[in-house]
Amino acid sequence: MSTTSASSVLLFILNILHVIFGIGIACAAIWFFVEVHAITSLRNTNHYLLDYNVYWPQAIPWVFIFVGVFVICVSCCGFVGAKKKSNGLVVMYIVFEVTAIVALVAAAVVALTFADTKSTDKFIEDAIWDVYTTMKNDKGLETSFGVMEKRMQCCGASGPRDYINWRREFPVSCCDTYYHGWIGSYNIDCDFTNKLANERHGCTEVATNYTRIIIRVLSGACVFTAFIALMNVIVAVTLSKSIKRRPRPMPVQMESDSEKNLLKIKH
Repeated sequence: MSTTSASSVLLFILNILHVIFGIGIACAAIWFFVEVHAITSLRNTNHYLLDYNVYWPQAIPWVFIFVGVFVICVSCCGFVGAKKKSNGLVVMYIVFEVTAIVALVAAAVVALTFADTKSTDKFIEDAIWDVYTTMKNDKGLETSFGVMEKRMQCCGASGPRDYINWRREFPVSCCDTYYHGWIGSYNIDCDFTNKLANERHGCTEVATNYTRIIIRVLSGACVFTAFIALMNVIVAVTLSKSIKRRPRPMPVQMESDSEKNLLKIKH
């Protein structure tokens, strides 16, 4: 196998990994945005009428989405360049891939420097406390908060004890309401002595920890994807050099041209 063919195959394989990670980053960032929006959309809008600030937990998912989509587009360019073995396409791919490396590293640095901080914790905590305070007088919001408690396996804002002052028992969202065994399903009393409910963490603690974990995982995925992109650049440069060294095919002469040349020689 020639150097050109080997580099083309290797570039194709690396681009498959590249596009997989790009899709993964974009999808995870979209899910992250949806989860953050699910919390912030429950807040009392009257408390935030004059708040035009964009906070990092709201902005950083878009950074990762942009980077993920850009990686996917660059990978498509790499697939075309590897298949066509065109030096122009390969050079263009190298330029885009270097840009992708810079964007991936920059996204990771920005996320870890500005988003993975106490300000993010405060934003999430304030949002959940706002929802928890408002839901005491809003049954519909109480149901939505209960859905969040079930999904995150948490109870109350800071902990289960938050419900003691204004309820007679824990909401069912703090407990496993049904057990499915040989005898079927049955209700469980979710009173203040319920062991499972009392062992759960508050939703502010759970949500802030999940937010930090997601930011760090996405940042790590960006760094690893940048490493794959660096390998792509090295292979693409090798492919470009091998294409330049490849001998050009000799022009094919038509039969009439050959006859004319013979006549010239005879004369």
